[in-house]
Amino acid sequence: MAQRHLPRPIFEYIRGGVETNASVDDNRRAFQEYAFIPRSLVDVSAIDTTVSLFGRQYRSPVGIAPMGLSALSSYRGDLVLAQAAALAGIPMIMSGSSLIRLEEVVSIAPQTWFQAYLPGDAQEIAKLVDRVAQAGFSTLVITVDTPVAANRENNIRAGFSTPLRPSLRLFLDGLTHPRWVCNTFLKTCIKHGMPHFENNYASRGAPILSKNVLRDYSDRGHISWDHLRTIRKQWKGQLVIKGVLSKPDAATAIEIGVDGIIVSNHGGASWTAVFPLCAYCLKLPISPAIFRSCSTAGYGVAQMSSKRWRWVRVVFL
Repeated sequence: MAQRHLPRPIFEYIRGGVETNASVDDNRRAFQEYAFIPRSLVDVSAIDTTVSLFGRQYRSPVGIAPMGLSALSSYRGDLVLAQAAALAGIPMIMSGSSLIRLEEVVSIAPQTWFQAYLPGDAQEIAKLVDRVAQAGFSTLVITVDTPVAANRENNIRAGFSTPLRPSLRLFLDGLTHPRWVCNTFLKTCIKHGMPHFENNYASRGAPILSKNVLRDYSDRGHISWDHLRTIRKQWKGQLVIKGVLSKPDAATAIEIGVDGIIVSNHGGASWTAVFPLCAYCLKLPISPAIFRSCSTAGYGVAQMSSKRWRWVRVVFL
């Protein structure tokens, strides 16, 4: 259905990963290696799927991960996702590469989390964190696995690029998808103007057609754990980092004082030749040095041994 509705460049941006899609394919193959072994004649009449996370009750241990450029696939897509998550009683993480202002989303869905791609300048990081706090978010997610812009060759082959470059191919593809053109793109432009990356900084970011978009996403190679320490001191709410796959990184994050870790390889959309996430989660060590216990079914609780035991939620979305 999505493939029929969306122009090919938009659809391939959502479906594809980096380079040859090797990591996307590896993730899928690893997931397909596992299956359920059901138990029979078990009383499931009182099954309760609710979970408590960061002081909130959710109806299910499943959430909506951050999805960039959602407003290109559906009109005001981030608002739709946030409202749907609120109605379903599950967490939703708003993407830092959203085309809708974060203040607008949290105003209609106050339980939404916000995910940030950190600016390259320390002062800009502080301003962005202040903006998120002032907007009313209680949970901040920092993505740490994109120090440079991803090499998404498949996007270019499909006609999608960052920044988005108008072309005859893109124009013709739009003509064959009139509902998307009228109900999403033109409706957005008429009511809200050309889409911008609204949440890269404390102020409005570049429009999707601007060459400055690449600059905004390419100046993070120097960001280190010291930046996270500074954020931890500044941010008073729940702090989660997304994109950790190694035990040493998990240990460092917990020592700094993060409240949660999202174990993620970015769905194969940031790195290639990384460990398939499904297989990796089942190989997480149960060790006093790092993890005391861990569950891959929705969320787990991990325990870290340093000067004293600390607890941290490990969320799989």
